[in-house]
Amino acid sequence: MLKCVKFAELPVVDQDRALNFYTEKLGLQVAQDAPYKEGWRWIELAVPGAQTRILLTQQTGEPKSDTPRLVFIADDVEATYRKLSARGVEFTKEPSKAPWNPGQTFAQLRDSEGNGIVISTS
Repeated sequence: MLKCVKFAELPVVDQDRALNFYTEKLGLQVAQDAPYKEGWRWIELAVPGAQTRILLTQQTGEPKSDTPRLVFIADDVEATYRKLSARGVEFTKEPSKAPWNPGQTFAQLRDSEGNGIVISTS
């Protein structure tokens, strides 16, 4: 029987830039950083308290999309928005009520690689 998701892939153009964004701005931790293939590393990031990791994979020319690639859960979206904004994270949508769930609040940002990211209450 399946137990959990080990990692989700996140396409990036520049691993060092993405690594800096996710560790310095969002507060994720490096779970693994090892040589992988020529010019590329196997980098898994851990969200404190979560089992699933994020694997920084090589972007293969996919166009940027408004469709979120990741959705993070936060206890307080407004407080998280203020904290991340103070760290220089640029949001594309300020905290607001989710139209798909009136009791849910969300905000949206783009990471250093142009990926759409959502922060939401559960």
